[in-house]
Amino acid sequence: MKRQKERPDLRKEAFNKMEQMHPHEVLVYVGMIGSAVIFLFTIVAFTLSQPLQAEFLKMEFPKSFIISTFVLLLSTYSVTRVMPAYLADDLESIKKWLGITFLLGLVFACFQITGWKELQASNILFTGERSGAYLYVISGLHVIHMAGMMIFLLYLLLEAHSTSKDVVKHLLYSTNPYQKVKFKLLSNCWHFVDVAWVVIFFYFLFSF
Repeated sequence: MKRQKERPDLRKEAFNKMEQMHPHEVLVYVGMIGSAVIFLFTIVAFTLSQPLQAEFLKMEFPKSFIISTFVLLLSTYSVTRVMPAYLADDLESIKKWLGITFLLGLVFACFQITGWKELQASNILFTGERSGAYLYVISGLHVIHMAGMMIFLLYLLLEAHSTSKDVVKHLLYSTNPYQKVKFKLLSNCWHFVDVAWVVIFFYFLFSF
C-alpha cells in the first residue's frame, strides 16, 4: 500500500518540477533527448556498418581528436564559472569566463577539422567506405551542436559586454530571473555536448 501511495507522489513531484521550468528549458531538454537519440542511432549504424575486417580502423587514432578532448574538458570547467559569477553580480568575471569558454570552443573546432584531415591522410574518406563516412557524420553532428552552443555563447558574451557599459542595464541584468535561466541553459547544454563528445571519443578510440 505504501509503495502504491509513493508512486503517484513521485509523478506529481515530477510534473510539478516540469511546471516550474521555463518553457525554453523544457524545449531545450526535449531537444537534448532528441539529440542523444540521434547520436545513439548513428553510433549503432556505424557499428553495424563495419565489415568483419575493417582495415581502415586499424590505423593510428587521430592525435587531434585527443587534443580536442582535453580542450573541451577545459571548457567544461570554464563554463561552470559563469553561474557563480552571475550570482555574485560580477559582470567582469562573467565576460572573462564566457570569453575563455568561447575561445576554447573555437580551438576545439579547429582541432576537429585537423582530425578530419588526419583521417583523410590515412585514406579514410567521406566518400569511401560506409563505415568511414560515419566517422565524419558522427563527429560532424557533434560540431554542428557545438556551433549552435557557440552562437548562443557569443550572444551572451555580447549581451554582457553591452550591459557593462550601462548602469541601468546592469541593474536589470542582475535582477532578471530569465538571465539566470539563460546561463543555466548554457551550462547544461555545454555539459551535454561535452559528455556526448567524450562518449564518441572513447567509442572511436576503442574502435581503432
